[in-house]
Amino acid sequence: MANRKVILLRYCKTEKGWRRYPVAIGRNGRIRPNYVVVDGQPREYAEGHYELRSYKGSKPVYRNVGTNAQDALQERDKEAQLLVARDAAVAGGAVLVEEKGRILLSRRADTFVQSAEDRGATVAAAAYRLAIGEFLSVTGKTYADQVTAEDIAAHHLALKKRGCGARTVHNRHMNVKAFLVDCGVPVAALGKSAPKYDKTLPEIYDPKELKTFFEFLTDPYHLLIFDLLLKTGLREQEAMYLEWEDISFQTQTLTIHSKPSLGFRIKDKEERSVPIPLDLIKRLKKYREANPDKHFVIGNAKDRPHTKLLRLLKGLVKKAELNCGRCEGCKSREECEKWFLHKFRATYCTQLLRSGLDLRTVQGMMGHSDIASTMRYLRPQEDAHTQSKINSIDWTA
Repeated sequence: MANRKVILLRYCKTEKGWRRYPVAIGRNGRIRPNYVVVDGQPREYAEGHYELRSYKGSKPVYRNVGTNAQDALQERDKEAQLLVARDAAVAGGAVLVEEKGRILLSRRADTFVQSAEDRGATVAAAAYRLAIGEFLSVTGKTYADQVTAEDIAAHHLALKKRGCGARTVHNRHMNVKAFLVDCGVPVAALGKSAPKYDKTLPEIYDPKELKTFFEFLTDPYHLLIFDLLLKTGLREQEAMYLEWEDISFQTQTLTIHSKPSLGFRIKDKEERSVPIPLDLIKRLKKYREANPDKHFVIGNAKDRPHTKLLRLLKGLVKKAELNCGRCEGCKSREECEKWFLHKFRATYCTQLLRSGLDLRTVQGMMGHSDIASTMRYLRPQEDAHTQSKINSIDWTA
């Protein structure tokens, strides 16, 4: 059992070359970014990434989990949960011994999750790992040909008993379904369908609150960060790892691509070029001229990827007195749940569609793998605009 424990390490460049060391944990119980433990003492090595070490038999297996310390810690916890689920399956009577001609669920799960990671779908891979681990733990099944409709129902029931909402159960069901299809299980014959839930439109920022927010910002660095997010629609990590060499001032575009040396892979490996509005180009040029030695466009004080953008946003919103005061976040932590990074991306996409750009063009600019993802952002105009149009109609003409 001991050799199945998941260990979080940092693979970093040291004075002796590239080495793997245990991560350093601070007094608050969190990982100290870029710090490792060498001979019992904390040491900082800025260049590198985090890895999870697990075992297949007696062979160690290392998996790159990126450069963000807290994200890496979450990945370790999810991996540990999957191992616990497997152990629970064994304790429940499942025997993890593969028979010729039969698909061993635990082994196929490793391959399925790894396939998602290899194509750059790290978020999907994490979701698959969690959902499949839960399913195997609940059902205790060993082989794909043992899965029945009762197993699907039992999985749903277990999630509901834990307090999961209909949308969560739906998402976990779809993840397990994708896995079972990969295993060759005739899912259509299993009977149990995904639970229905009320679909909501992606949240976007109101123009008035954005105007107030940007008027409050005075630091050129803060202005650049949130102007970039709003006017390019970058995902959080895409913005974090954006380098000046990715920006062409001549063509007024930026390029999003994977950066294996930094442990960053774009979603679904969809490299893309994004046009930059003229006012943002001017802001970028001005900031570049004032900071010619910077490598990352919105890097932190040490010129490393800024890993605390959400915390920065929450703090600025609070200082600007823009907290809604009604959500649980405002009541318990004074951090408004109505303000989050992905909302800038949703606002960007919605504005592109409202401006008249066609769906295929917007799909490419967003880096969506399918048109359906882009269509989610099609929404009615806001009340004031709609009311203005209605008021202008001559109803008796």
